[in-house]
Amino acid sequence: MENGQRHVLVIGAGLTGLTVAAGLKKRGASVILLESNSRAGGAVESGRENGFLVEHGPNSMMVNDPEVHKFLRDSGLEKEIIRPLAKKRFIVRRGIPVALPSGPLGAVTTPLFGLAGKFRVVAEPFVRRGLTDDESLADLVRRRLGPEMLRYAIEPFVAGIFAGDPERLSSRYAFPKLWNLEKTHGSFIRGALRLRRSGPPQEMISFRKGMGALPAQLAEFLGDDIRFGAQVENVRRQTDGAWSVVWNDGGATREIRCGELVCTVPAFAVPPLPWPEELRAQLEFLQDIEYPPVTVVALGFRRKDVGHALDGFGMLVPSAEKRGILGTIFSSSLFPERAPEDCVLLTTFVGGARQPRIAATGDDALVCDICSDLRDLLRLSGDPVFQKIIRWPRAIPQYNLGYGRYIAEMEKLETTLPGLHLAGNYRGGIAAGQCIRNGLHLAETLAAKTNTQTP
Repeated sequence: MENGQRHVLVIGAGLTGLTVAAGLKKRGASVILLESNSRAGGAVESGRENGFLVEHGPNSMMVNDPEVHKFLRDSGLEKEIIRPLAKKRFIVRRGIPVALPSGPLGAVTTPLFGLAGKFRVVAEPFVRRGLTDDESLADLVRRRLGPEMLRYAIEPFVAGIFAGDPERLSSRYAFPKLWNLEKTHGSFIRGALRLRRSGPPQEMISFRKGMGALPAQLAEFLGDDIRFGAQVENVRRQTDGAWSVVWNDGGATREIRCGELVCTVPAFAVPPLPWPEELRAQLEFLQDIEYPPVTVVALGFRRKDVGHALDGFGMLVPSAEKRGILGTIFSSSLFPERAPEDCVLLTTFVGGARQPRIAATGDDALVCDICSDLRDLLRLSGDPVFQKIIRWPRAIPQYNLGYGRYIAEMEKLETTLPGLHLAGNYRGGIAAGQCIRNGLHLAETLAAKTNTQTP
């Protein structure tokens, strides 16, 4: 058995784990990152096949935090950053993709909302604050903006981000900025106007070689401090409060003793780790966090076979439209070099909390059903020249009503067991930019603690 010591051991090389480990290494702390798979990044993965660049997970990331910008720059990714070529977003209504209005005049003239719906938006600043601490997103939006705005703006938007159900998502935990607009400013509109004048600008970015360039660069920086194919066999807390982790490394047994243990695997994967029996029982509540299935279907078509101009980010499909898809990203319109010349790449998402059964549809039937919808919505006339299907049986954690209970349980456990840290996209935000921000904050906290420790 090989023995060793580190200030910090991180389990899971998804985006959060990579950021924590990289942030610690940059601050001079000794760290080791264990990953059971042969690659880093978790759901963040890009692959190029037959000239098409397919994103297996997120297609882009939103950044409005100077700290995240600096981290990307310091990681050597600044020259690889690309920004969207198209920004228009479409919402399907009555079988037609309608562009979301981009200004006051567009909001008045758009056919996306009826006259009554527009009046409800205008009246939003005069609606009273809610009285509950945890209100569903659907209830919050219905109360302040009306049912039409919920049906044809918020619900499809939520499907595009969370693959979730606004009737079940907690406005406080899933969309804290929106929740705080009402609590702090008394109105979405008033609050948004004030924050727009004071807050940092938000921008969407990706990378020339796809989102997978981000975890690949961080893994390269970590070098030998990341161990792939590591199967954790035992985790225990020693009498002096330190943690001991034993793992199998290609047949060799290795053990590391550390002062801080960071677990960044998905919530449902935390309890099955080889904890002591008593601790495993305390972690069982994480299994209750919902992760609905999502299937990603990337289809390539000849440009001449698509009647729609594809002049935007993509389209979202409200459930009221009775379609089998959540939405489609116009990938080759969004960023360059995503498809061969004279071809387009369309990335469609199905399943989620709204339609979980559709995510399990067989490959041939699924492609056939999606093409049927795309023929209607995008005036598609030909068959795909390329297809790639990625299945996520447990895709995105749902911050549903009552999520505060999970947060409280995590905080209680970390207080009871100093040195244990639970992190990932089930805590503090699901987006890539949020995972980086949270990972950096945790790295800063741990680096300050390890300054007084001997590895």
